[in-house]
Amino acid sequence: MTTKKILLLAGAACIGAAGLVCSRANAALMVNLNGVITVTDNGAGDTDPAVGRITTTQTVPGFGISVDIASSNSPGTATAGLLTINSLDIQNLGTAAAALTVTTSDTGYTAPGGAATLMNLDSDIGLTFSNGAIIGNTATFKSSADPANAQPAAAFNTALLTFTKATANSTESFNGSNQTTFTRLGTPYSLSNTAVITLSPGGQVNLGGTTTATAIPEPAALGCLAGLGMLAVRRRNGR
Repeated sequence: MTTKKILLLAGAACIGAAGLVCSRANAALMVNLNGVITVTDNGAGDTDPAVGRITTTQTVPGFGISVDIASSNSPGTATAGLLTINSLDIQNLGTAAAALTVTTSDTGYTAPGGAATLMNLDSDIGLTFSNGAIIGNTATFKSSADPANAQPAAAFNTALLTFTKATANSTESFNGSNQTTFTRLGTPYSLSNTAVITLSPGGQVNLGGTTTATAIPEPAALGCLAGLGMLAVRRRNGR
């Protein structure tokens, strides 16, 4: 693996009847590497003219990095707002232990929900440490949301999911998830996720993580559903 790899970020798009791609509104898909390199859709370093997708080749000192795909469905759907990073491959090519921070973010989510909607923010990750019997390598992952649409989102954060390679096995895999809540304003919101990888020389990790924002049903709606369920039971029992 070299220190120059391809970052391919596929944004949400819609396909019309004629096969045309419709661009996303109010979105700014972005990946930041160690606070040094920032790649934005159609910004400096993006060699792909399509809206909602970034292709770029970058060098991060000391690390070989490959992001297979990072995606966002901004402005979201009635079901969820999503931000995902898949097949993030990182290898420490240096001579000393080092850390790399990868932050993926997007703005302009207008769904699900609306003003004063209570939202659930889910953070999910799976990862595999590899490349030999290196003990002590770590990875953390968190998801964030900002009702005020700041980038990267940082107003509401899930607790850190932390994983440490503890065996001398050639590979060691982990997965985890957690959640928190936030309340929407009557304006678009933003999402981000952040992975911090600390690797010994030669250490390698592959990970994928997803940030999901969903609307929490109102108690009245839950009560209505429960009432309908009881009515159905009574009808069955009355037959």
